[in-house]
Amino acid sequence: MKHIFALTMRNNRIFLRDKMTVFFSFLSLIILVALYFLFITKIYTDSIEQDAAELFSMDAANFLVYIQMIAGVLILNSLSLSLGVFSLAARDFETRRVDNFLLTPTTNGRLLLSYFLSGFGVSFTLNSFTWLFSWTIIGLSTGYWLAFSVVLFSLLILLLASLISCSVMMLITSLVRSSTALGVINGILGTLIGFLAGIYIPLVNFGDGTIKVASLIPHTHLTIWLKRVVLESAFDALDAPDEIRTLIGDVFFSAKSIGFLGFDVDLPVMLIFCGAAGSLCLGAAVVVLRKRLRRR
Repeated sequence: MKHIFALTMRNNRIFLRDKMTVFFSFLSLIILVALYFLFITKIYTDSIEQDAAELFSMDAANFLVYIQMIAGVLILNSLSLSLGVFSLAARDFETRRVDNFLLTPTTNGRLLLSYFLSGFGVSFTLNSFTWLFSWTIIGLSTGYWLAFSVVLFSLLILLLASLISCSVMMLITSLVRSSTALGVINGILGTLIGFLAGIYIPLVNFGDGTIKVASLIPHTHLTIWLKRVVLESAFDALDAPDEIRTLIGDVFFSAKSIGFLGFDVDLPVMLIFCGAAGSLCLGAAVVVLRKRLRRR
């Protein structure tokens, strides 16, 4: 346990000291927020004004848009934040620093666990601060607040998102042998998931084929889950009628379950699928990385 803790703290310190790595880990968040404030927010608020202008003030409309926006951003963030630590793992393999670790009393399993714990710790901790900060700023700027119990429950969703994201990133790290390539993959993956998870554009605007592909990605269902949770609390705060909740939540903000490959599957079942997919990725990553370590 002592060796795992020491290696994990070493990874965290190196990551936090590298300001450029930290910045690029937040790059997806920065780009997405910029896109929202530049033009996506206007599209959403215009739609709300067109269909429910008599029910929501401008502050109320902004509250709904910002809350669903940050829900998508946080799920995407769980993926990009963990990349920073796993790019460190890739560099350790590139520079053969892992060979030095293996000369110590540590084992392959402890070394791999330390990378996973570092990725998870960084992803969940920074994402939690981002969520609490965003909740405060949105509340102060609009005058509407989510229930604090919902904020805490959202942290549990982010914990699961970080676990799954770290499992996916660990598998990608095991297959890609260059830290530079990981950075490129992060940019492509962030953009792809941003669209397929309904974060940039509502899923109803895509064709059936695209939605079927999106249903294969765990982060799509995690986004839907988190949006449902925060929007339900937001609708309660605004005392919105049921038909408006369905229209805005399901159609405008992509909070409706999309099933699996066109089949009507409830969201709880899809969340079990997300956990299973994450476990499969983690298991595959451990197998591949153990083989790489044994060859040294």
